[in-house]
Amino acid sequence: MIDTHIHMIPGVDDGAKSLQISIQMLEMAINEGVNGMILTPHFNIPHYCNKNVKEQFQLLINYIQTNKIDFELYLGNEIHVSEENIAAIKLESAYTMGDSRYLLLELPNYHFYPFHEDAIYDLYSNEYKIILAHVERYVVFTKKPEKIKEMSRNGIYAQLTSEYIINKKTRKDALKWIENGFINIVASDGHDIVRRPPVLKMAYEIVKRSFGETCAQTLFVENPRLIINDKELLIPEIEKKKRFSLISN
Repeated sequence: MIDTHIHMIPGVDDGAKSLQISIQMLEMAINEGVNGMILTPHFNIPHYCNKNVKEQFQLLINYIQTNKIDFELYLGNEIHVSEENIAAIKLESAYTMGDSRYLLLELPNYHFYPFHEDAIYDLYSNEYKIILAHVERYVVFTKKPEKIKEMSRNGIYAQLTSEYIINKKTRKDALKWIENGFINIVASDGHDIVRRPPVLKMAYEIVKRSFGETCAQTLFVENPRLIINDKELLIPEIEKKKRFSLISN
């Protein structure tokens, strides 16, 4: 699997606080079946603006190379949608995902103003490919699922957090969004090894048992690879015969 949303670069945002924690997150991810990542530190002026990000990212590259670990690392950002941050994207101060045309964008949890929608489509019209991070957090989508459906039809991609699938309280909603074709990517949004660890394996298995292996492969393997290769993402194929096995354990 390839994790396309994780805060593992040490000491640059609210993710890993040290190289030791970054290495522990890496080891945990490998045990989960992950063999590649797009690291996505926050970009949100003035709090986070990629200070020391490349230098700290290189520490992880060096660790992998020194220890001969077969693992791919790419650099990106999770970019909060604001006027300053949109300007930084156009000035190439904020990073795309793995040096592709893909942007991982973060919206406010409780507000979705015309500005936010206009900014998304402005970037889209400038030939960026847009992925909305952790869409399960945004009230505009949880209260009005037709909005995420509309944006999906207009070429905007959606990323769901693995914990939303794993958690029994939210699993039914997560699987419904996947079944409806609203979700293109599942990622961990890992920040540490305790409260928000980089877990994907259980979410993969739940999706596989619910909708089939092809669907799980699309969300966790194929679409992440398509991001790195700068290709259009796929809509997961649902095996209808499995649609009601929503996993009780």
